[in-house]
Amino acid sequence: MPDHETVPMTDEPTQESTGRSGPGRTILLALVGAVVLALVASLTFGGGDPPGDPGGQETGAVAVFGEGLPAFAGTGGDAAVGRLAPDFDATTFNGDTVQVRPGDGTGYVIVFFAHWCPHCQVEVTKLTAWIERDGIPADVEVVGVSTAVYLDRGNLPRAWFIAEGWPELVLRDSDDSEVADAYGLRSFPYFVVVGPDGRVRVRVSGGQPLEGWEYLLDQATLSGAVPLGADAT
Repeated sequence: MPDHETVPMTDEPTQESTGRSGPGRTILLALVGAVVLALVASLTFGGGDPPGDPGGQETGAVAVFGEGLPAFAGTGGDAAVGRLAPDFDATTFNGDTVQVRPGDGTGYVIVFFAHWCPHCQVEVTKLTAWIERDGIPADVEVVGVSTAVYLDRGNLPRAWFIAEGWPELVLRDSDDSEVADAYGLRSFPYFVVVGPDGRVRVRVSGGQPLEGWEYLLDQATLSGAVPLGADAT
């Protein structure tokens, strides 16, 4: 993946409408505004050490199958919506291999986190509380992906997720962030919602309010056409 990526510096919503919270146009406008803020106020990748973990504790081998998604631009129409999401294999921090197979009848909310990203740190705490309180819809799986590891930046992923009590599956990306790259990541935190039919329904970057999180979970239960703009409900 590219050497430099932006990290959103806002916790505003960054995608379209939610059936639980109001008409599509209002949410969509808020999302576009948040993306602009994310592009203006950002951190970059880099650091003293190269990315990854040669010791294999914080990163792991991955395999990606199928065509990758285009980079998430964050403005205008998202070219990934309606496309089949790629399959991938990755490992947990305990070394167990997990196969993620979009289109298997399960809806997915795949969330990419960087351990050094302050907004990711806030988001993990928020999502952990919301999931423990409200749960996850039946037939939806939330998959956290720890990516863009830099050992010199502290708050290393394994200990971080344990300390937060993250209640869902979390997988390790490779030293080269191959899963993140295949899913078009360009900023953090980054959410990709895939319906039970295996097609991308929503991609969003930046911290989410509760209604935004509920919208993502709702979308993960759906297949078929994705409503956009003023007609979304």
